[in-house]
Amino acid sequence: MEAARLALQLSKVPSMRKAVLTAAEKLTVLTHNLSALLLALATALVFWQVVTRFVLGDAAAWSEVLARGVVIWMVFLVAGAGFRLSAMIPLEFVRSVLPDRMQRSVSFIVLLGILAFLGVLTWFGVLMTIRVSTQQVAMLNIPISWLYAAIPVGAVLAIPGAILEFLRPIEPSRAEHDVQRDRESFE
Repeated sequence: MEAARLALQLSKVPSMRKAVLTAAEKLTVLTHNLSALLLALATALVFWQVVTRFVLGDAAAWSEVLARGVVIWMVFLVAGAGFRLSAMIPLEFVRSVLPDRMQRSVSFIVLLGILAFLGVLTWFGVLMTIRVSTQQVAMLNIPISWLYAAIPVGAVLAIPGAILEFLRPIEPSRAEHDVQRDRESFE
């Protein structure tokens, strides 16, 4: 009876894995889209700053400060999507010149480094956010910790993107693909 229950639980693991991966993918897409909206908001705020400064002759100082905060949140929120979309060009280049069998090992080492870095960002981001919680943002009269909170929140939200990138199937390198194509053409 116990063995049957264990077998039933193990049979559900692939569907549970798929559900977790789907949720991680949706979270990454959500943060990517939210970052796009924040970019549009930052653009509008900077445009308003220019209009008030040069057309009206009296700059709206709050828009510059708010735009800076919006850009900070945007950058930290889009980090996970950057990992997921393989936007780390130098790492992709190094991985692309390696044989296929070494690519997974290098990807795993890179993932461990990324997760360690995100862990450090989360830890120190929380400490910084707590440390500045009594300070206010000039011109906005909001706690500056709202801006600093982007660091740990963005770091935590980047973890699924980094893991999803690691789980992406390794595509054959161009050189090995050409060798395989040549072998097939001679057969």
